Amino acid sequence: MPAAIRFILAAILAFAGLFQERANPKTPLHPNPGRILKLAEELRIPGEGEGYYFEGARDLKIDSSGNLFICDSWSSARKAHLPKFSPDGKFVKDLYRQGEGPGEILSSFDFAVSGGDLFIFDNMKRKIVVMDTDGNFKAEFKKETSPFNELLGTHGEWLVFSRRDSPLERKTSRLYDVNNVLVLVSKDGKSEKELASISNREFYISPAQGGGRMGWDPFEAIIGNDRLYVSSTQKYLIRVLDLATGKTVSSFKRDYPRVDHAARDWEKKFISQYNAPKREYENDVAALFFDGKILWVQTSTETKEKGVLYDLFDPDGRFLDSFHVNLKGRVLRIDGEFLYASIRDPNDLPLLVKYRIAEPVGAR
Repeated sequence: MPAAIRFILAAILAFAGLFQERANPKTPLHPNPGRILKLAEELRIPGEGEGYYFEGARDLKIDSSGNLFICDSWSSARKAHLPKFSPDGKFVKDLYRQGEGPGEILSSFDFAVSGGDLFIFDNMKRKIVVMDTDGNFKAEFKKETSPFNELLGTHGEWLVFSRRDSPLERKTSRLYDVNNVLVLVSKDGKSEKELASISNREFYISPAQGGGRMGWDPFEAIIGNDRLYVSSTQKYLIRVLDLATGKTVSSFKRDYPRVDHAARDWEKKFISQYNAPKREYENDVAALFFDGKILWVQTSTETKEKGVLYDLFDPDGRFLDSFHVNLKGRVLRIDGEFLYASIRDPNDLPLLVKYRIAEPVGAR
Protein backbone atom coordinates (compact mmCIF):
# COMPACT_ATOMS: atom_id res chain seq x y z
CA MET A 1 0.00 0.00 0.00
CA PRO A 2 1.42 3.40 -0.95
CA ALA A 3 2.65 5.53 1.96
CA ALA A 4 0.24 8.37 1.12
CA ILE A 5 -2.79 6.09 1.38
CA ARG A 6 -1.52 4.61 4.66
CA PHE A 7 -1.16 8.14 6.03
CA ILE A 8 -4.71 9.10 5.01
CA LEU A 9 -6.18 5.92 6.53
CA ALA A 10 -4.25 6.48 9.74
CA ALA A 11 -5.51 10.07 9.93
CA ILE A 12 -9.12 8.95 9.42
CA LEU A 13 -8.84 6.31 12.14
CA ALA A 14 -7.19 8.78 14.52
CA PHE A 15 -9.93 11.35 13.88
CA ALA A 16 -12.65 8.75 14.51
CA GLY A 17 -10.94 7.73 17.72
CA LEU A 18 -11.07 11.28 19.07
CA PHE A 19 -14.86 11.15 19.14
CA GLN A 20 -15.40 7.53 20.00
CA GLU A 21 -18.39 7.10 22.27
CA ARG A 22 -17.65 5.44 25.60
CA ALA A 23 -20.18 2.73 26.43
CA ASN A 24 -20.15 1.97 30.15
CA PRO A 25 -21.59 -1.22 31.67
CA LYS A 26 -24.57 -1.34 34.02
CA THR A 27 -22.34 -1.58 37.10
CA PRO A 28 -19.90 1.21 38.14
CA LEU A 29 -16.35 0.82 39.42
CA HIS A 30 -17.37 1.44 43.05
CA PRO A 31 -17.66 -1.84 45.00
CA ASN A 32 -20.95 -0.88 46.68
CA PRO A 33 -23.35 0.59 44.11
CA GLY A 34 -27.04 1.11 44.83
CA ARG A 35 -26.53 2.15 48.45
CA ILE A 36 -28.16 5.19 50.09
CA LEU A 37 -25.66 8.06 50.24
CA LYS A 38 -24.69 9.03 53.79
CA LEU A 39 -25.38 12.72 54.46
CA ALA A 40 -24.81 14.78 57.60
CA GLU A 41 -26.73 18.03 58.00
CA GLU A 42 -24.49 21.08 58.41
CA LEU A 43 -26.88 24.01 58.01
CA ARG A 44 -30.56 24.69 57.46
CA ILE A 45 -32.22 27.91 56.39
CA PRO A 46 -36.01 28.10 56.86
CA GLY A 47 -38.08 29.52 54.00
CA GLU A 48 -39.28 32.40 56.14
CA GLY A 49 -37.42 34.59 58.60
CA GLU A 50 -37.00 38.19 59.67
CA GLY A 51 -36.88 40.28 56.48
CA TYR A 52 -37.04 37.47 53.95
CA TYR A 53 -39.21 34.77 52.42
CA PHE A 54 -38.76 32.07 49.79
CA GLU A 55 -41.19 29.35 48.79
CA GLY A 56 -39.62 27.11 46.18
CA ALA A 57 -35.85 27.53 45.78
CA ARG A 58 -34.98 26.39 42.26
CA ASP A 59 -31.33 27.43 42.03
CA LEU A 60 -28.43 28.22 44.32
CA LYS A 61 -25.13 30.00 43.69
CA ILE A 62 -22.17 30.49 46.03
CA ASP A 63 -19.58 33.27 45.75
CA SER A 64 -15.87 33.03 46.57
CA SER A 65 -16.57 34.14 50.17
CA GLY A 66 -19.10 31.35 50.72
CA ASN A 67 -22.20 33.58 50.64
CA LEU A 68 -25.35 31.83 49.41
CA PHE A 69 -27.72 33.29 46.80
CA ILE A 70 -31.10 31.61 46.35
CA CYS A 71 -33.26 31.92 43.25
CA ASP A 72 -36.86 31.54 44.40
CA SER A 73 -39.57 30.25 42.08
CA TRP A 74 -41.87 32.80 40.46
CA SER A 75 -45.55 32.46 39.66
CA SER A 76 -48.42 34.75 38.76
CA ALA A 77 -49.49 34.57 42.40
CA ARG A 78 -46.22 35.79 43.93
CA LYS A 79 -43.07 37.65 42.99
CA ALA A 80 -39.65 36.08 42.85
CA HIS A 81 -36.90 36.55 45.43
CA LEU A 82 -33.09 36.54 45.41
CA PRO A 83 -32.10 36.43 49.09
CA LYS A 84 -28.44 36.51 50.07
CA PHE A 85 -27.25 34.61 53.15
CA SER A 86 -23.88 34.60 54.88
CA PRO A 87 -21.86 31.34 54.96
CA ASP A 88 -23.36 30.54 58.38
CA GLY A 89 -26.93 31.03 57.11
CA LYS A 90 -27.72 34.53 58.36
CA PHE A 91 -29.97 36.62 56.10
CA VAL A 92 -28.19 39.61 54.55
CA LYS A 93 -30.65 41.14 52.06
CA ASP A 94 -32.97 40.37 49.15
CA LEU A 95 -31.27 41.48 45.95
CA TYR A 96 -34.40 41.13 43.80
CA ARG A 97 -36.06 44.36 42.69
CA GLN A 98 -39.23 43.90 40.68
CA GLY A 99 -40.00 46.22 37.79
CA GLU A 100 -38.88 47.26 34.33
CA GLY A 101 -36.45 50.03 35.19
CA PRO A 102 -32.64 49.93 35.45
CA GLY A 103 -31.52 47.11 37.73
CA GLU A 104 -35.06 45.74 38.01
CA ILE A 105 -36.36 42.28 37.02
CA LEU A 106 -39.89 41.82 35.72
CA SER A 107 -40.55 38.25 36.83
CA SER A 108 -38.58 34.99 36.51
CA PHE A 109 -34.84 34.94 36.01
CA ASP A 110 -31.64 32.89 35.71
CA PHE A 111 -28.41 34.09 37.29
CA ALA A 112 -24.71 33.43 37.67
CA VAL A 113 -22.05 34.58 40.13
CA SER A 114 -18.58 35.38 38.79
CA GLY A 115 -15.69 37.59 39.84
CA GLY A 116 -17.58 39.38 42.60
CA ASP A 117 -20.58 40.17 40.40
CA LEU A 118 -24.05 38.78 39.81
CA PHE A 119 -25.31 38.47 36.25
CA ILE A 120 -29.10 38.21 36.23
CA PHE A 121 -30.97 37.29 33.07
CA ASP A 122 -34.56 38.57 33.01
CA ASN A 123 -36.42 35.84 31.11
CA MET A 124 -39.33 38.12 30.17
CA LYS A 125 -37.53 41.33 29.18
CA ARG A 126 -34.52 39.45 27.73
CA LYS A 127 -32.03 41.72 29.45
CA ILE A 128 -28.95 41.09 31.60
CA VAL A 129 -28.61 43.02 34.85
CA VAL A 130 -25.15 43.28 36.42
CA MET A 131 -24.75 44.04 40.14
CA ASP A 132 -22.10 43.35 42.73
CA THR A 133 -22.69 40.68 45.35
CA ASP A 134 -23.97 43.35 47.77
CA GLY A 135 -26.75 44.22 45.33
CA ASN A 136 -25.32 47.50 44.04
CA PHE A 137 -26.43 48.09 40.45
CA LYS A 138 -23.57 48.34 37.93
CA ALA A 139 -24.99 47.96 34.42
CA GLU A 140 -27.54 46.27 32.22
CA PHE A 141 -27.73 45.40 28.56
CA LYS A 142 -30.04 43.70 26.11
CA LYS A 143 -29.18 41.76 22.97
CA GLU A 144 -32.05 42.47 20.58
CA THR A 145 -30.73 40.08 17.91
CA SER A 146 -30.47 37.07 20.23
CA PRO A 147 -33.59 36.18 22.23
CA PHE A 148 -31.87 33.80 24.66
CA ASN A 149 -33.77 31.16 26.56
CA GLU A 150 -31.43 30.36 29.44
CA LEU A 151 -28.26 31.58 31.13
CA LEU A 152 -26.21 28.43 31.67
CA GLY A 153 -23.31 30.03 33.55
CA THR A 154 -19.96 31.67 32.91
CA HIS A 155 -16.71 30.71 31.21
CA GLY A 156 -13.81 33.08 31.81
CA GLU A 157 -14.91 36.51 30.60
CA TRP A 158 -17.99 35.13 28.85
CA LEU A 159 -21.60 34.45 29.78
CA VAL A 160 -22.87 31.17 28.32
CA PHE A 161 -26.44 31.24 26.98
CA SER A 162 -28.66 28.80 25.14
CA ARG A 163 -31.03 29.97 22.40
CA ARG A 164 -33.80 27.80 21.02
CA ASP A 165 -34.23 28.25 17.27
CA SER A 166 -37.76 26.99 16.65
CA PRO A 167 -38.79 25.81 13.16
CA LEU A 168 -40.09 28.69 11.06
CA GLU A 169 -42.95 26.77 9.46
CA ARG A 170 -45.22 24.68 11.65
CA LYS A 171 -48.14 23.90 9.39
CA THR A 172 -48.98 20.64 11.12
CA SER A 173 -48.96 19.59 14.77
CA ARG A 174 -46.07 17.13 15.15
CA LEU A 175 -42.54 16.61 16.46
CA TYR A 176 -39.97 19.02 15.01
CA ASP A 177 -36.19 19.15 15.21
CA VAL A 178 -35.04 22.17 17.21
CA ASN A 179 -31.58 23.71 17.26
CA ASN A 180 -30.35 24.76 20.68
CA VAL A 181 -27.62 27.27 19.89
CA LEU A 182 -24.94 27.92 22.49
CA VAL A 183 -23.94 31.59 22.50
CA LEU A 184 -21.08 33.34 24.30
CA VAL A 185 -21.68 36.96 25.34
CA SER A 186 -18.97 39.10 26.90
CA LYS A 187 -19.68 40.25 30.42
CA ASP A 188 -19.96 43.86 29.23
CA GLY A 189 -22.43 42.85 26.50
CA LYS A 190 -20.30 44.26 23.68
CA SER A 191 -19.25 40.97 22.04
CA GLU A 192 -21.21 37.89 21.06
CA LYS A 193 -20.39 34.69 19.20
CA GLU A 194 -22.15 31.43 18.48
CA LEU A 195 -20.29 28.44 19.85
CA ALA A 196 -22.19 25.31 18.81
CA SER A 197 -25.64 23.94 18.02
CA ILE A 198 -27.25 20.90 19.65
CA SER A 199 -30.45 19.39 18.27
CA ASN A 200 -33.35 17.86 20.10
CA ARG A 201 -37.07 17.50 19.42
CA GLU A 202 -40.19 19.29 20.60
CA PHE A 203 -43.86 18.89 19.76
CA TYR A 204 -45.32 22.02 18.18
CA ILE A 205 -49.01 22.78 17.77
CA SER A 206 -49.90 24.27 14.40
CA PRO A 207 -51.21 27.87 14.28
CA ALA A 208 -54.51 26.52 12.94
CA GLN A 209 -54.94 24.64 16.25
CA GLY A 210 -53.97 27.59 18.40
CA GLY A 211 -50.16 27.29 18.51
CA GLY A 212 -47.95 26.29 21.42
CA ARG A 213 -45.51 23.51 22.15
CA MET A 214 -44.77 20.60 24.47
CA GLY A 215 -41.32 19.42 25.49
CA TRP A 216 -40.23 16.02 24.21
CA ASP A 217 -36.47 15.61 24.42
CA PRO A 218 -34.59 17.11 27.37
CA PHE A 219 -31.97 19.82 27.24
CA GLU A 220 -29.93 19.52 30.43
CA ALA A 221 -26.56 21.27 30.54
CA ILE A 222 -23.91 22.02 33.19
CA ILE A 223 -20.53 23.75 32.99
CA GLY A 224 -17.54 22.06 34.57
CA ASN A 225 -13.82 22.78 34.18
CA ASP A 226 -14.06 24.58 30.81
CA ARG A 227 -16.40 21.96 29.41
CA LEU A 228 -20.14 21.81 28.86
CA TYR A 229 -21.89 18.53 29.61
CA VAL A 230 -25.20 18.14 27.76
CA SER A 231 -28.06 15.62 27.71
CA SER A 232 -30.41 16.23 24.75
CA THR A 233 -31.94 12.81 24.05
CA GLN A 234 -34.44 10.72 25.97
CA LYS A 235 -31.93 7.88 26.17
CA TYR A 236 -28.87 7.93 28.41
CA LEU A 237 -26.18 9.87 26.51
CA ILE A 238 -23.91 12.68 27.70
CA ARG A 239 -22.16 14.89 25.15
CA VAL A 240 -19.08 16.88 26.19
CA LEU A 241 -18.14 20.16 24.47
CA ASP A 242 -14.96 22.21 24.79
CA LEU A 243 -16.07 25.75 25.67
CA ALA A 244 -12.99 27.25 24.04
CA THR A 245 -13.70 25.77 20.60
CA GLY A 246 -17.33 24.59 20.70
CA LYS A 247 -16.21 21.17 19.46
CA THR A 248 -17.52 17.90 20.84
CA VAL A 249 -14.56 16.22 22.54
CA SER A 250 -16.29 13.08 23.80
CA SER A 251 -19.59 11.41 24.60
CA PHE A 252 -20.52 8.58 26.92
CA LYS A 253 -23.44 6.48 28.09
CA ARG A 254 -24.11 3.54 30.34
CA ASP A 255 -26.30 0.45 30.26
CA TYR A 256 -29.39 1.82 31.99
CA PRO A 257 -32.73 0.10 32.73
CA ARG A 258 -35.32 2.57 31.48
CA VAL A 259 -38.27 3.74 33.60
CA ASP A 260 -41.81 3.42 32.26
CA HIS A 261 -43.66 6.68 31.81
CA ALA A 262 -47.07 7.09 33.46
CA ALA A 263 -49.07 9.69 31.53
CA ARG A 264 -50.76 12.37 33.62
CA ASP A 265 -54.37 13.44 33.03
CA TRP A 266 -53.42 16.68 31.25
CA GLU A 267 -51.01 14.73 29.07
CA LYS A 268 -53.68 12.25 28.01
CA LYS A 269 -55.95 15.14 27.09
CA PHE A 270 -53.14 16.83 25.12
CA ILE A 271 -52.37 13.63 23.19
CA SER A 272 -56.01 13.14 22.32
CA GLN A 273 -56.58 16.75 21.26
CA TYR A 274 -53.47 17.21 19.10
CA ASN A 275 -52.70 13.62 18.06
CA ALA A 276 -49.37 13.87 19.84
CA PRO A 277 -47.11 10.83 20.28
CA LYS A 278 -47.30 8.85 23.50
CA ARG A 279 -44.24 8.84 25.70
CA GLU A 280 -43.16 5.29 26.53
CA TYR A 281 -40.33 5.99 28.97
CA GLU A 282 -39.16 8.79 31.24
CA ASN A 283 -36.09 10.73 30.16
CA ASP A 284 -33.17 8.67 31.43
CA VAL A 285 -31.30 11.81 32.57
CA ALA A 286 -33.27 14.20 34.77
CA ALA A 287 -30.53 16.69 35.74
CA LEU A 288 -26.77 17.26 35.71
CA PHE A 289 -24.45 18.56 38.45
CA PHE A 290 -20.70 19.12 38.64
CA ASP A 291 -19.00 19.02 42.05
CA GLY A 292 -15.72 20.56 40.89
CA LYS A 293 -14.17 17.27 39.74
CA ILE A 294 -16.91 14.75 39.01
CA LEU A 295 -20.14 14.84 36.98
CA TRP A 296 -23.27 13.78 38.87
CA VAL A 297 -26.16 12.51 36.75
CA GLN A 298 -29.62 12.49 38.33
CA THR A 299 -31.51 9.63 36.72
CA SER A 300 -35.23 8.97 36.43
CA THR A 301 -34.95 5.97 38.76
CA GLU A 302 -36.64 6.60 42.11
CA THR A 303 -37.99 4.33 44.82
CA LYS A 304 -40.01 5.19 47.89
CA GLU A 305 -37.57 3.34 50.13
CA LYS A 306 -34.26 4.65 48.77
CA GLY A 307 -34.95 7.89 46.89
CA VAL A 308 -33.46 9.07 43.58
CA LEU A 309 -30.60 7.27 41.85
CA TYR A 310 -27.48 9.30 40.94
CA ASP A 311 -24.59 8.18 38.72
CA LEU A 312 -21.07 9.62 38.92
CA PHE A 313 -18.60 9.94 36.02
CA ASP A 314 -15.05 11.23 35.76
CA PRO A 315 -14.15 13.80 33.04
CA ASP A 316 -13.24 10.94 30.68
CA GLY A 317 -16.74 9.44 31.00
CA ARG A 318 -15.83 6.46 33.17
CA PHE A 319 -18.75 5.22 35.28
CA LEU A 320 -17.39 5.59 38.82
CA ASP A 321 -20.26 5.23 41.24
CA SER A 322 -24.04 4.95 41.64
CA PHE A 323 -26.15 5.53 44.75
CA HIS A 324 -29.49 6.85 45.96
CA VAL A 325 -30.08 10.26 47.57
CA ASN A 326 -33.02 9.92 49.93
CA LEU A 327 -34.42 13.39 50.55
CA LYS A 328 -37.92 14.85 50.66
CA GLY A 329 -37.14 17.48 48.06
CA ARG A 330 -34.62 18.05 45.32
CA VAL A 331 -30.92 18.62 45.00
CA LEU A 332 -29.93 22.15 43.94
CA ARG A 333 -26.15 22.01 43.95
CA ILE A 334 -23.16 19.81 44.72
CA ASP A 335 -20.06 21.75 45.71
CA GLY A 336 -17.03 19.64 46.67
CA GLU A 337 -17.95 17.64 49.77
CA PHE A 338 -21.27 19.45 50.26
CA LEU A 339 -24.73 18.87 48.84
CA TYR A 340 -27.44 21.55 48.97
CA ALA A 341 -31.12 20.67 48.71
CA SER A 342 -34.51 22.36 48.74
CA ILE A 343 -36.72 20.22 50.98
CA ARG A 344 -39.93 20.40 53.02
CA ASP A 345 -40.05 19.99 56.78
CA PRO A 346 -42.66 17.76 58.52
CA ASN A 347 -45.10 20.70 58.40
CA ASP A 348 -44.53 21.04 54.63
CA LEU A 349 -42.65 24.32 55.04
CA PRO A 350 -39.69 25.07 52.72
CA LEU A 351 -36.09 24.70 53.81
CA LEU A 352 -32.68 25.05 52.23
CA VAL A 353 -30.38 22.45 53.76
CA LYS A 354 -26.62 22.07 53.42
CA TYR A 355 -25.37 18.51 53.91
CA ARG A 356 -21.86 17.19 54.20
CA ILE A 357 -21.32 14.08 52.07
CA ALA A 358 -20.31 11.74 54.87
CA GLU A 359 -18.63 9.01 52.85
CA PRO A 360 -16.19 8.77 49.95
CA VAL A 361 -17.85 8.77 46.55
CA GLY A 362 -16.45 7.79 43.17
CA ALA A 363 -14.35 4.70 42.45
CA ARG A 364 -13.17 4.29 46.04
